[in-house]
Amino acid sequence: MSGNVINVGLYGGKSIFGGRETPLEASVISCDMCKECSFYQNNQCLAVRSVAGTGCKFGRVETKKGYTSRARKYWAFKDKWRSHEMYNKLQHPPEKLGKIGEYVVFPYPYVYIETEESGEVKVENPTFGRQKFYIPTKAFTVDFIYQVCKFRPQAMMGGEIREHQKETVPLFLAHLEEVFPALFEKFVATYAEYNVKPEYVGRKVLLKTLQPSYVEYKSRDYPKFNEKWYWDGELLTYDSGYLKLGASVTKDYEVVVLKIRPADGAVVTVSDNDQVTKDTVFVD
Repeated sequence: MSGNVINVGLYGGKSIFGGRETPLEASVISCDMCKECSFYQNNQCLAVRSVAGTGCKFGRVETKKGYTSRARKYWAFKDKWRSHEMYNKLQHPPEKLGKIGEYVVFPYPYVYIETEESGEVKVENPTFGRQKFYIPTKAFTVDFIYQVCKFRPQAMMGGEIREHQKETVPLFLAHLEEVFPALFEKFVATYAEYNVKPEYVGRKVLLKTLQPSYVEYKSRDYPKFNEKWYWDGELLTYDSGYLKLGASVTKDYEVVVLKIRPADGAVVTVSDNDQVTKDTVFVD
């Protein structure tokens, strides 16, 4: 294994849902391509374990077998890896376009990428399961991007998979602009019909890269838990909505001013396109 360890994660142990305890495991990821990886630049890594993750063709993972809490060596093993300087440094990324060295990572659903002997890549109908494709950068051209955008995948039982045009293509183009801005400009200059303002509402971003504005939390099922805060570029000031705050001295009061200082990695959801600038960092 390379000495360039970029992340350490601990897995196993006692489940919060009960059931049988499993031995702890340390997942140690090393990679010599991290400095050429767009995911790594956002503190992410495809090799970090996730439910639907398929790993990375470049990162190397070594699993160190540990113990259950009944074993004498349990705490020594746990402390050893939790104190590692690379413990939990990286997160598994969302399904997003990426670049690693001379390859483009293409993770989107409803599309199968066929690479021919000539090196040409073609867009085909999807097969079973989700796949991640590694496309040579020399093959990731304006023509290929147009193939993806005009493609109308067909379901195995017949009929168009409409989610591709409605959801995947807009997200793919937004990712293209973020990861390959020069190629995006070349593409929309060639195919002007795709030169439309992206829709950012609902996307996840680093709070500290947003314009000063109101930011909101909206519960999917329980509107009474919605929150609204004002971001001034340094602090969040409470405006309205649900608060997990309580005072014991009296039950009859109102919150006049409440300010919090978010961490550098704080993530929020975009609620208005005007919040986004050219420097906004997306994490989805």
